[in-house]
Amino acid sequence: MTEKELPSSSQYQLKVLSSDHLPPPEILREYERIMPGVTKLLMEKAIQHQQNRIENERRALNIYNLKSFAGLIFGFLIGVLGLGGGFYLTFKGYNVIGIIFSSSTLVSLVMAFIYGSQSRRNGNHRNSETQNKP
Repeated sequence: MTEKELPSSSQYQLKVLSSDHLPPPEILREYERIMPGVTKLLMEKAIQHQQNRIENERRALNIYNLKSFAGLIFGFLIGVLGLGGGFYLTFKGYNVIGIIFSSSTLVSLVMAFIYGSQSRRNGNHRNSETQNKP
């Protein structure tokens, strides 16, 4: 790779678009020529930024896993209490109400399971989390 001479700012205005957080090596060399030590500072900041992003992703993943586990626990409790309550009512002589209570609990749990499976399959399970990211 040949080294290019960059024109002075009075002649041209150079705009470099990059998807990385660091400019290309040619620009870094020019920065270093103008202000010695700035590339080391930029590299340290880029490393800190990457470590911060990794830590934020880890935190978000832990929170997502905790929410998922809590949903399983609460779904289990709702199912046990709903079905148990329906069976209790049925055995106490309230047959229609007990059957309605048990079947509505069962139907709502199955619907929640199907909805969760479809949203996970379609990739919609993290939409609210990814919309808040820059």
